[in-house]
Amino acid sequence: MKVTLRPFCRSVMIISLVGFAGLMWAQSPDRQQNLFACTNGFDSCDSSALTPADKSAVATAKREQNLSDCENSWPSCNRSTLSGPEVDIAVHQKLVSDCWSGVGSCDHAKLTASEAAGVATAEKQKNATDCWNGWSGCKLSMLSPSELSEVMVAAHWRNVTRCWDGEITCDRSKLSTTELSAVNAADHQRNYLECISGSIGCDPLRLTSDESSAITTSKSAASR
Repeated sequence: MKVTLRPFCRSVMIISLVGFAGLMWAQSPDRQQNLFACTNGFDSCDSSALTPADKSAVATAKREQNLSDCENSWPSCNRSTLSGPEVDIAVHQKLVSDCWSGVGSCDHAKLTASEAAGVATAEKQKNATDCWNGWSGCKLSMLSPSELSEVMVAAHWRNVTRCWDGEITCDRSKLSTTELSAVNAADHQRNYLECISGSIGCDPLRLTSDESSAITTSKSAASR
């Protein structure tokens, strides 16, 4: 009787491959953890366990981190591992980025003409936004007449909103007669609701006689 070994060999091969894949899968988390440790310079890093591809990835990550350190002029910067032009370009790009975002003090003298024009536009837009929102960075002198007019309108409505909400920063002297009347009505309604709920913010002296009677009746009914 002829016996074929091909199916048996194929089964053995599949079992072996599955076992090998399982072994690699089990080792993968450890390898990833070691790669992470080496990339971040942790003491737990085992450089002897790194593959050539891992070593290349670690070297690239460290180089990029060092370049970032040099961009920010941090003490950890090691310029000896970088070329002079490379560092200068990175530092300049960081300067331009800081000027655009308004981070720290911008050294406009180190910008090119086109960079300075772009930064000036960004600074103007940022200032307009600050003024629109009433933030401390606002410089009214940088606004055009039309922008200043719009900012004044926005500031007025912010004050109206604060007065409507009963905030202490409300400036009633800047309200129109109609706005003041509406704000006073809102204040009265807010006080009435506080008195109904028994809030400590209630001022009974500001209630009308009808409101006082309604609140007294409501409390008497509730106590029965």
